[in-house]
Amino acid sequence: MVKIKLELEGIYKNYCNDNLEGLRGEDEFIDMMFKFVEFRLYVSGGNEASGCNSMENIMIFLNEIFLYDNMMDDWSGQYRGDFCWENFEALEILVNESNLEENIKKEILDGYRKEYGMNEE
Repeated sequence: MVKIKLELEGIYKNYCNDNLEGLRGEDEFIDMMFKFVEFRLYVSGGNEASGCNSMENIMIFLNEIFLYDNMMDDWSGQYRGDFCWENFEALEILVNESNLEENIKKEILDGYRKEYGMNEE
């Protein structure tokens, strides 16, 4: 289970930080978001099992992704979910490149699609 948790934390970190890198220097909110991502990973616990809010299951992982996306949408003045397709593509690449089992990859991507009412096309 720790292996999956660490893999999910890695995907989360890359998903958020890759997005933030392109916005670095825009304003203090982006700097704060880098710290926020670091904080969320800290409370997830990494190798330690005593994290306050662990990403050891897919729903918690997805909730962390949705929280990040919602905060970024709020900052940019977008309606929540406006960039769900673009965000999904970024997540899909990271998930597919991961070492997660295929059923877990599918569960993550299906959960993201379901949250935003995205039809598979």
